[in-house]
Amino acid sequence: MVLAEAAVWTPLDGSTFHSVSTAGGFWARRMRWRLLGAWRWPLFLAVTVLDAFIVVWRPPGGREALFVPALVICSFANLFLIGAVAPWLARRLVARQGQRPPSPSFPPANHVELVTDRIASAVLVLGAVGLLAAGLASGKPRVCVTDRACHVGDAAVAYVNAHAPAEIRRNIDTANSYRLGDAGLFRVCIEYDDRRRAYCMFVDASKKPISVRRDPDSRPNGAIFRNP
Repeated sequence: MVLAEAAVWTPLDGSTFHSVSTAGGFWARRMRWRLLGAWRWPLFLAVTVLDAFIVVWRPPGGREALFVPALVICSFANLFLIGAVAPWLARRLVARQGQRPPSPSFPPANHVELVTDRIASAVLVLGAVGLLAAGLASGKPRVCVTDRACHVGDAAVAYVNAHAPAEIRRNIDTANSYRLGDAGLFRVCIEYDDRRRAYCMFVDASKKPISVRRDPDSRPNGAIFRNP
């Protein structure tokens, strides 16, 4: 492989000049340019998988999530970030720096492709951090047997937050429910500090919106509906 070419010429005064152009150096610098601007796609693959694991581990909405659907949704979201958001931000940034003299380095540090790649890498990482923060803020994911069970739990928690004393709100993790027949009626109880007593509600999921009313009986579900 020829990495350099030498040229010799003689001016009119008879002196001789030698000029050497190093093609190898040019291609090395161009390869460095390519590598500097090629981080977004490897990072896209790694961050997308990481995002899916975050969604499964700590879903932002608090609901249980599956890995494959989470992976598909995260991939589309990250494609939007690097395909639309990052180029738009890069063009605006380069336009704002347009009055500055061009960078003397090769490749120029303010070249639009390099700026786009760096911004795309940054927004991917920031998106993963934001997703993790949202998941941690939402608490542990709830595991519901059915969507109706989740709706019943939401209605009971809303009623407790609005009407129950602080002791019950503090013990919200002790909530349990018992289904009364097939009409969508549930008895939901939250225990007092004295576990022999409970704050109980009748939650009717057959109505729209779901209705909740207090049960004056303070016996826990386990004390009334004993297993045979």
